Parts: sequence; structure tokens; C-alpha cells
Amino acid sequence: MSEPGTVVVGCHWHDRSRELSYVARAVAGAASRCGPVAVLVPGRVGARQPDGAFDLEAIGEGHRLQWPEHLGPGQLVVADELCAPVATMLSAVRPRAVFTLSGDGEGRLSAARPLRLVPETGAEDEPSVEVHVAVNRLAQRHRHHGFGFTGYQLVLSDRSGRHDDPPPAAESIGGAFPDDDVVVVEDAVAWAWRGRVLRGMVPVDTRMDLWRLVAHANACVDLAPGRQIARECVEALRFGTPIVVPAGAGPAAAHAAAGGGASFGDHGELVSAVARLRDPDNRSTASAAGQRYADAHYGDPARPVADLRRLLATT
Repeated sequence: MSEPGTVVVGCHWHDRSRELSYVARAVAGAASRCGPVAVLVPGRVGARQPDGAFDLEAIGEGHRLQWPEHLGPGQLVVADELCAPVATMLSAVRPRAVFTLSGDGEGRLSAARPLRLVPETGAEDEPSVEVHVAVNRLAQRHRHHGFGFTGYQLVLSDRSGRHDDPPPAAESIGGAFPDDDVVVVEDAVAWAWRGRVLRGMVPVDTRMDLWRLVAHANACVDLAPGRQIARECVEALRFGTPIVVPAGAGPAAAHAAAGGGASFGDHGELVSAVARLRDPDNRSTASAAGQRYADAHYGDPARPVADLRRLLATT
């Protein structure tokens, strides 16, 4: 890619368990509509691997990364995470602009700027890309085949592995509303509880399984939302399902505030938030507000393309 374009440095490109991979792929896809795109990943220098729309190019491993010689000057670089080896490599390359998707890396590069992924009041002039978060509307037509009921309180767990009891947050909801079904998604399984009684369990094998569970919930309580865009929260809002998230959860808390949901600091606040959304009028108002917000910012596949074009034109 000798002509100026976009280079995505994806140290976590292959880690599908992290939201960072999802966002990096979304940004690369949008950038491909604007001009040439190269995707650089860890691996044996020069090795290439097809991955959907892209041919991934390996730039080394560990602390020694090597910028490909065929990439000409003037590239706009988007790094998923500015780790020290990436910062060292880019400091020698001197691209025209460097943006990062995560603030977790320990690398230092004075020219690097964060790429804003979530709407923020007063930050409209900062560089931003609001990625498209796709959902399948068919999920709203039919509930998950494993359960014969809807209108449950859905809890996306923050635990890993198998457990005999629901998470404490789900127990609090079940204890406060003993007639409500509480469905907990944990370790790729949906567990349906009423109080402390397990009503059933079904596997969550596909994204469509999760979407169906989200679309037919009264509220979605996400105990471990993603740190970049809180993808599952955005998906819930696009289905019109209000969200309840931990206070200080970054993007998720911003979505909740803008989309009619709620944040909680302790289990008492969690129960109060769920109680408010059990009221049909409150739930309807929150549902409409959340769907408007999520569709406006994450529902248009042309929006991130326009964001990238603007970024390429102004840097």
C-alpha cells in the first residue's frame, strides 16, 4: 500500500473474547470504504493470512515489531492498544497521525490521540468514530426456543466458569421480586431462576441466541460491560430493552444515562432501578429513548464511514 491510507495495528485482532477486537475490526471495515487499508498483527515477520476482507500482515512478536517496508509515508494509523513495542515501532515510522482505541497500553507516544467511540457532550470536536453495531430484527419476532416465557430480568454475568448459585446481583433481584423470572447468562449458558429455584437452563451457542434473550427481556443488567463501546448494552438498546449497569462503567454508564436506563452503586440501587423498569409506563419510556439513542449513534452503517472520511481529510 504505497498510497496514503489507513493502517490498523491489531495486537488483539484474534482475541474474539475482547471487545477491542470487535471495535478494531469495525474500524478497519469502515476505513476500507474510504481507501486502502492494511491490517498488521503479531506473528512471523512478513507472514500473511487471509481474514475476511483483509489479508493480515505479521510484524513480529514480543518486544521487536517491524513496520512493513512497502507501506509508504503519510499513513493514518489506528492502534487497538498502544503497548510499548507498538509505540516504539511507530515512533520510528512517524506516520501522519496515530489514534488509539484503548488507554490500557503502557506505551508512550506523544503524537498518539485517543479515538472517541462513545458520544460525549462537549467533545464533539474531538476525533471520533461511532462504529456500526448490527443486530438482527428477527430476534424480536420469536423468543429463545429454550424458554416458554418472556419479560424476565436478564443478567449478563461478570463471572467465569460454572456456578451452582446465581451471581449476588441476580440473587438480589430475585429476592426483591420473587415472582419475577431472572435469566442469567454465564459461561455460554442461560440459567432461569425464580427466587433461588432453578427453573431451567439452555445453551447460548450463537449471537442470535443472545439477541433473542436480550430482545425479550424486561431489562438487561450487564455486570461486566465492554470497556470500549459496551457492545451488549448497545445491542439491548437497539432492541428497545432498557439497560442497568454498574456506576463508573465508562461507555455503558454513558449509554444508560443517554438512553433512559440506570446505573447502580450497590445492590439496593440495583433493585431500585429494576423496580422502576418493572412499571410498564417507565419501561416503555426508557425503551423508546434507548432505541432512539442507539439507532442514531450505532444503527447506521454509513456513519462510521463518514467519520473515517472526515478523519482522513482533517489529519
